[in-house]
This record gives sequence, C-alpha cells and structure tokens, in this order.
Amino acid sequence: MNTFIQAWREQASKNKKFQRAGMTLIEIMIVITLMAALMAVIGSNVLGSSERANVKMAEMDLQNFKSAITQYKVFFKKSPSSLNDLIHTPDNNPLLDAEEIQKDPWGNDYALEKNGNKIKISSFGPDGIENTEDDISISI
Repeated sequence: MNTFIQAWREQASKNKKFQRAGMTLIEIMIVITLMAALMAVIGSNVLGSSERANVKMAEMDLQNFKSAITQYKVFFKKSPSSLNDLIHTPDNNPLLDAEEIQKDPWGNDYALEKNGNKIKISSFGPDGIENTEDDISISI
C-alpha cells in the first residue's frame, strides 16, 4: 500500500509540473493588459515631448529671424519687406542661408507682418491656422 501512495504522489507531482508548464488564458490577458497600459503611458509621453521639441525649434527659428532683421535694419537703415530680403540683401551678403528660411517644424511657411516700424514674425503652429492659440510669434 505504501508503494501505491508513493506512485500516486509521483504521478501527481509529474502532472502538476506538466500543468504549470504554460500560462493560463487569464494570465496572458493580464500581461497583455499591463503591456497595453504601459505602452499608452510611454506613447503619450513620447508624443508630448516631440511636440514640445517642435515648439522650441520654431521659437529658435524666430529668434534667428529677429537677429537677422535687427542686423538688416542696422546695415540698410530700413526694415525687410519679407524673410527673403534676409537672403537677397542690397549688398548681396545674405544675413541668413536659404536653408534657414524653410518651413516651420509643422511644414508651414513662416509669416512676416509689417505694421509701420513694428515687425511680427509668426509660425501658425501645429494646426497651421492663423490667429489660434497654438501660434508662435515674436515682435521686433
């Protein structure tokens, strides 16, 4: 009888090892749910940081334009009528390279607006629409 119990225990322990060799459906679903939640958190952080980087890039471009326009005013005693005037100067010495006056980080053109002696340079931001909350501009 003792050998029968030992044989039964050995068989039961073998079956337990065999049964625990894989994962149950519930365990797999829990792991997938946790992975999805983790990806959602990471994805939102990555997308948010790339948007902040685009805003910083546009702000840096606008600062470069401001410096070039200030130089233009000092050298030529007048304001440029467009950003292209910073490339095609009266003395043929560009203040900016053509590559520097490309499009903003969202693929839109930068806008230069003159009102008397005041100049405003703008990027229309991610939505590309003028006069919305996401516009980025600098005045000179």
